[in-house]
Amino acid sequence: MLYARVLSVGGKPTVNEDPLMAVYEFVERSYIRMQAGEVLNHCLDRGNPAPIQSLVEGLVLAGPESLSVLREILAEVNARKTTLLDDCNQILHRFFDRLSSYGISAANQWTMASFSGLNSRMFLSLLKQQGITEEHAQTQCLRLFQETKELLESVTDNIRLLRDIENYLEDWLWGLIYQSCRQRWSEMPLAAKDSQKPM
Repeated sequence: MLYARVLSVGGKPTVNEDPLMAVYEFVERSYIRMQAGEVLNHCLDRGNPAPIQSLVEGLVLAGPESLSVLREILAEVNARKTTLLDDCNQILHRFFDRLSSYGISAANQWTMASFSGLNSRMFLSLLKQQGITEEHAQTQCLRLFQETKELLESVTDNIRLLRDIENYLEDWLWGLIYQSCRQRWSEMPLAAKDSQKPM
């Protein structure tokens, strides 16, 4: 399991880091990102965050040592979310390009939000305003609109799920950071604690 590698990655950094150790830690981080990606795929396939939540629960049991691992998982979530946002833009631009072949130029002024607010009836009305009155052309454009709409809804559902996972991870990260600070304070010599108290 991924959380079995927490101790190998989550150790305290040294001032003079061994180059070989740095390479080893880079490989470990890459492995974590790869494993996190597989778990995220399960989340997206199921449409719920249960797989990543199960993983995080195991990591949290390791305590503050799992902080670096959780950060890597969060970075993978952010990267995946950015990719999906780019996919949305590409889907919309392909839709605009296809409509332009029918002589519709106003479509490239639509934003993601304005497109999401359209329904089939509204889109058909826009086609007529653009001079698309031939029934076959209207049918083709309407089918393209519906296909694009369904595809974007699927991608945006995944983006919402990743945002929920992102919030979940950030909550646990803050909790572990607080726990780590408390732990370091409790382990600090009394003299050091006194020196940090406000005058």
